[in-house]
Amino acid sequence: MIPMDTSSSKQMNLKQLGDVMFPLGFITYGGPLAHINVLRERFKNYTTEDEFQELFALCQTLPGPTSTQMVIAVGANLTHSCLGGLVAFLYFSMPSAFVMMILGLTVPNLQIPWIQLLINGFKYASIGVIIEAAYKLSNGAIKNKFHLFLWIVSAIVTTFFPTPSIAVLMIVIGAISNYVSDRQIGQQLLIPQEEQVQHTFDSWLLGYRSLVGYGISFVLFFFLSYIDWMPIAICSNLFKTGSLVIGGGHVVLPMIQFSLSNYLTTEQFWNAFALVSCMPGPMFNIAIYLGALIGGIPMAILAEIFMFLPGFFTIFGILPYWKKYRGLRTIRAVLQGIAAVAVGFILSAIVHLIINSCSQAFVVPIGIGILSCLCLYKGIPIPFVIIGGGFINLLTEYK
Repeated sequence: MIPMDTSSSKQMNLKQLGDVMFPLGFITYGGPLAHINVLRERFKNYTTEDEFQELFALCQTLPGPTSTQMVIAVGANLTHSCLGGLVAFLYFSMPSAFVMMILGLTVPNLQIPWIQLLINGFKYASIGVIIEAAYKLSNGAIKNKFHLFLWIVSAIVTTFFPTPSIAVLMIVIGAISNYVSDRQIGQQLLIPQEEQVQHTFDSWLLGYRSLVGYGISFVLFFFLSYIDWMPIAICSNLFKTGSLVIGGGHVVLPMIQFSLSNYLTTEQFWNAFALVSCMPGPMFNIAIYLGALIGGIPMAILAEIFMFLPGFFTIFGILPYWKKYRGLRTIRAVLQGIAAVAVGFILSAIVHLIINSCSQAFVVPIGIGILSCLCLYKGIPIPFVIIGGGFINLLTEYK
């Protein structure tokens, strides 16, 4: 791997940003960590290693999908504008979003047995994808025995009660309890001031407005999600669950499924996850598929917007303040507690996916799931693992 320049950061215009970002929407397979590595290679001549790592640390501990927020943050920082963040996001997300919308409009209407067998195989192989995500994210989130305790409790509670309200409660408990458990809490800096980020998107007014807008929106949509009118219920539930991601998007899978259970079946949801796992770009593009499935093109567009909107609010809101406050141990303790709880949500997603996959059969789903784990362990790219699972299921089950 070619080392990044560590001397200085360079400003870009929107055209330069577009030229660098263009391939990312077609080559970023493999989940958040793989996305980050591709992003690092693409921008090695424009940002320093220290700045890149600082932004990565920020995005890992904010509500919202890590790789998507990282793309937005890099685009905003290098162009010194929120428009740069939006342009970077569109290049990263839109290619696979368009494909997922088309699939959402067509796949559910195809009553062809072998296609359903392929999709089922994709779903079985996705068991390995989520297990790998849980393993990688837990390595960074579980730093001591108390974090392990939070992780286990979070997984158990959200397995039996996979609702956004319970998830919010667990996040609050994780933040407060880890804050209390850290005996060295104080206002001392963990990172010397001179080592913190020197180049940042510095719109303090936008940051303030974004945080206020996010807070008001979260409270508003929390209550609107209980209104039984399809467009409002779907948009508010997706906004609410999009606000609960800490790290990878796999965190909120059971909550998305539960919150939209009145509008789609469990089978349809996990089929959507299997398909989005084959695509480049962010996993949150599952929203545009589900929207298309439930309400056609208008609902697909609304679902995509409201799923990603919390990530924009939080990254634009925090970036201007991060340089000053990120080294405080108090902040670190709170964020570490939230991260430990959030990884527990992924274990819940694994349980729900296995239960759904084994509802009609056992040997083939578990066999493909175990095989996908072994393939991912050996470094085989996720899309090949997912597609391979589909063909294995087709060969074993087609009659």
